[in-house]
Amino acid sequence: MPRSESPERKEPATGRPSLRPSRRGLLLAGGLLLLPIVAITGLIWLLAGSAAAKLVAGILLIGALLVVAAFFLARMIQVFLWRVGRRLAFSYFLIGVLPIPMVGLLGLLNGYLLSGYFLGHLYRDASEQLQHDTTRAAVNELVSPGPRPDDYVFARYIDGRRVSGDDRLPETWPDWLAEEEGGGYEGFVALRDGTPTLIASAGGPEEGVLALFNSSLSEELSRRSDVWIELYRSDDPEASSVTRLSLGGQEFSLLPLTAKRMTGREEFFGIQAGEEASLMSRPVLWWGEIAGSVRSIETGEMVADYVLASLNGTIEIVTEHLFSGSAEVDTAIWAAAISATVVLGGIYALAVMMALFIIFTLSRAVNRLSSATERVMRADFSTRIPVKRRDQIGELQRSFNEMTANLEQLVAAEAQKETLEKELKIARELQQSLLPANLPDNESLEFSTLFEPSAAIGGDYFDILRIDDSRLAVVIADVSGHGLPTGLRMAMLKAALVILVEESKAPEEILRRLDQMVRAERRIFVTATIGIVDFRSGRLELTNAGHPPTYLIRAGSVEEILLPGNPLGMLGETYGRQELDLEPGDHVVWLSDGLIEATNGKGEPFGYERVRGALSNGSSNAVELRDSLVGAVATHTHGKPADDDRTLVVMRYKS
Repeated sequence: MPRSESPERKEPATGRPSLRPSRRGLLLAGGLLLLPIVAITGLIWLLAGSAAAKLVAGILLIGALLVVAAFFLARMIQVFLWRVGRRLAFSYFLIGVLPIPMVGLLGLLNGYLLSGYFLGHLYRDASEQLQHDTTRAAVNELVSPGPRPDDYVFARYIDGRRVSGDDRLPETWPDWLAEEEGGGYEGFVALRDGTPTLIASAGGPEEGVLALFNSSLSEELSRRSDVWIELYRSDDPEASSVTRLSLGGQEFSLLPLTAKRMTGREEFFGIQAGEEASLMSRPVLWWGEIAGSVRSIETGEMVADYVLASLNGTIEIVTEHLFSGSAEVDTAIWAAAISATVVLGGIYALAVMMALFIIFTLSRAVNRLSSATERVMRADFSTRIPVKRRDQIGELQRSFNEMTANLEQLVAAEAQKETLEKELKIARELQQSLLPANLPDNESLEFSTLFEPSAAIGGDYFDILRIDDSRLAVVIADVSGHGLPTGLRMAMLKAALVILVEESKAPEEILRRLDQMVRAERRIFVTATIGIVDFRSGRLELTNAGHPPTYLIRAGSVEEILLPGNPLGMLGETYGRQELDLEPGDHVVWLSDGLIEATNGKGEPFGYERVRGALSNGSSNAVELRDSLVGAVATHTHGKPADDDRTLVVMRYKS
């Protein structure tokens, strides 16, 4: 039935979304109408004289531009997302690709925050240690004056007056020190030139010592902490470039990424002039810490609210110190990291929602197709899907509707084919049921078999029938032809053979009776070999009617037992016959011509010589011998499908 072209379809080769002509015309007309509106609005804005008119025209112009941009953006999205593959790719990008750089950015941000806090930890440790050293120096000078450290200057006081020491320290014992808890003090003070340094006291006005750190405080702290440190007073003009951030009731200082006061920063980090340092060795980490207030050394008044420390370090220093001992974790910094995580998590959740929306719309369309397919499977060929989509799914739905309209014509042919398949299946099962299901396996005999028909129904046949308590009949036959008629003839042969064996007929008599039955059929012939095995005495009697030779494998040597005889259904009733005595470990092999005549890609048959070679590999049991021959045939044919049925029976005489 020819396909009817719907007015809303485009040629499939264009790969473009199919829209109704009226809908497409409306979209194009709408776009063309928006452009003059934008142009007129822009002209009004240019010619407007008053500020109010210009403002109104500007708002209208911006609104019109947004409408035009939204129109063309919607059109571009529609064209881009028309194919299901693009929609899925876009959804996968939103869910699987976009989060990767987001997680990476979050990791870098958290790593930087933690590294900055760790720089502050190193600074605080160095600052506290230096203050303790200053106090210790003052106590040592008070208790047992001796060699003085080069980094400190001292002043000794008795009865409140300085009796010796550096002139930069007060003439009298500062009264504000007596107000300190415990009578001692250590912290920041300002020298007369305003430079912050550390001071510590020991004793009191009656007898006491003041110790003043006399070296560069920034350099000493840098040396002790392995972090480049520059100190600023809160009233320092250079501190005006510092940005303060309040978060969760805490204040953080964001310093400019530069070193201003001290020189030699590169040498401090071991970077030679002109040397290109690695990222781990470069001072890329910046942080800020706020210390205690700065007091006047004479009066104790606060001359600065705090001392701001600009910290600059490397990833290598943070890594080295981080894994060399335990470090504190600041809750406020973790709060900042968690806040950033929440923001990025919100972005990720929005991306997931968009992706889920796209996937949901696609899933709904696919579910409709699936439901309609199930109704068609229940023979409801009137099923149709309402088509509202203007993308590839819509094209698929329209194609489905056309398919269901044409499907009814194919139902009759499919039913006939199904009936034939059922009949062939029954025939295959019947043929399999004719073969022996349980092979004899006792202390005297071991069997292994192969039955591989070249078509659905094969013409080969083998059977193993018990005659009495000590004898078995091994039968292998090949009915000419293939297909269902041949299978039926093989079933007739099986029925007659079972009756004749049960009557204990001699092999020659069995073959003559079968010959008469086959002659009545005409146009066919059968080759067969009957082996009567006395498994107690080891006596084997072979009778052959035109079938390929039987093979005896003994101690690694292969004997081909060729017994000339007439096939059943042909002229004459002359059959080959031979008796032999089996020895323990002997193998007897019966096979059909499908194995011997198996050809490779060049048309060369496997042949008798290759059969002998495959059987002479010294296999110790029937299964190995069977697999050896089958594997050799498969190697020769390189997996080429069989042209004829392949049947194989391997018997091993144990004792």
